[in-house]
Amino acid sequence: MKRIFKAGVLPVIIVIILTFSAGVLPQMVSYADITSGSKKDGVVSDPNNTTGPDYESLKLELQNYIKDRPGKISVYVKDLNSGKTLELGSDNVYAAASTIKLPLVLYLYELAAEGKIDLNATLTYTQEYYTRGTGILQGEPFGGRYTLRELSRLSIEYSDNVAWKMLLDFIDHDGLTAFEKSLGASATGKIDGLYITTPRDMGRYLEELLAFSKKYPDYGNELLYFMEHSIFKEGIPQDLPDGTLVAHKMGALDDKFHDVGIVFGKRPYIITIFTRDGWEAVSLQTLADISRMVYDFQQNIDNY
Repeated sequence: MKRIFKAGVLPVIIVIILTFSAGVLPQMVSYADITSGSKKDGVVSDPNNTTGPDYESLKLELQNYIKDRPGKISVYVKDLNSGKTLELGSDNVYAAASTIKLPLVLYLYELAAEGKIDLNATLTYTQEYYTRGTGILQGEPFGGRYTLRELSRLSIEYSDNVAWKMLLDFIDHDGLTAFEKSLGASATGKIDGLYITTPRDMGRYLEELLAFSKKYPDYGNELLYFMEHSIFKEGIPQDLPDGTLVAHKMGALDDKFHDVGIVFGKRPYIITIFTRDGWEAVSLQTLADISRMVYDFQQNIDNY
């Protein structure tokens, strides 16, 4: 992960930036259909199986695992068939790191779906938006023009910090905060200059994204496609079986490592995992281990 998260030591990356404009979008699956019983890659969810899982055994397993791991760890899980949740410290407030890019882009896409903005409108990359860290635009010359759609893709797939700054300036901080509050978020805005959130709030945003993808599939599926094709393979998808469909957004800042996403397995679910006060290698493995525990439970839910 040093190749990704350490500011100033990013490798040289040669990238062809594709602009997704109307009529040339990639072939995308209907993610909402997967959660309602349609088949993809041999996986079929059963929407009629709405019996709420008994999460007590999984909760105990996670608690026993977490107590031996360094740092602070919080988990939120929501079974999408029944709506039942598992929560371990889900109201704890964390610096959001790059997970904050998810609600920003979701808000942007909802505005586009309502006809209030055009995702093919362009913004100009100027020096005020330059920043280091993750992403690829920092290596591009000033003066380049990028569509809102392309900046959204880069923010999600590459966690591009320049793209994020440009979109945030377009939407503005107050607009983002108001959107988060409209979804019932309890932790919004900044503390000590850092955007904050909770595992439960991120779960709210993911649930809103799924609902949005059902109402406006062209827009919602596009955003889920970006999340599915993240360049970051650590965290939630890391130790899941090959072919498992995961739409996720990672975040990392100093000693904070988070991942939030939707796993479209036999029994689809939302999962958000937040950590702090650990170190990179162990925290990333914590994310992967917890993800696999939850996945195994969800896949075998009828056996518990």
